[in-house]
Amino acid sequence: MKAGFWVAGVLLATSGCSKSSTAPSAPTALDAVPPALAEKTKAAEGAMQALQLRLFQRLSQELERGGPGGAVTVCRDEAQALTAAVAREQGIEVGRTSHRLRNPKNAPRPWVEPFITAAAGKKAAEVKPVVVDLGDRLGLLRPIPTGELCTTCHGAADALSPEVTRILKESYPEDRAVGFAPGELRGFFWAEVRK
Repeated sequence: MKAGFWVAGVLLATSGCSKSSTAPSAPTALDAVPPALAEKTKAAEGAMQALQLRLFQRLSQELERGGPGGAVTVCRDEAQALTAAVAREQGIEVGRTSHRLRNPKNAPRPWVEPFITAAAGKKAAEVKPVVVDLGDRLGLLRPIPTGELCTTCHGAADALSPEVTRILKESYPEDRAVGFAPGELRGFFWAEVRK
């Protein structure tokens, strides 16, 4: 699978709120970012790609070794630490979130909430990446499509394996991250970078 493919298996985010003191501006399409902000935008995109790749590699390892149940435990036990490591290495706050959360630690930052609300229920192809001016920072959002493999843990509740269902009930009693079909918007990668 290509590194540019946005994994939709599990959504996670580092916790906390935007530290920006001003209200967000109107979003800008990723391909319309002013040249003065292009370098920062590229760095933020690189952080999102690094997170995607790190999680994809770890989930792939566990899927091969322990099957879908093993992948769920990676998300439960390792995903937050992997996200924090990427953020630290890249020097950019980064994560993932969704309109239907599994892990409450992935709750959207305040500036992300309007985008999540507007995009909920859409096909991922209908949602474009955006850049938002947060004052002292730039915020980036990139949609995450649900892939066929993602439905192993995020598909219809009655189609999940008994093992996955058991682990989800034990680990995430308020799980809302099921019922997705391939092509649907699963959530967003997000990043915040200082200007």
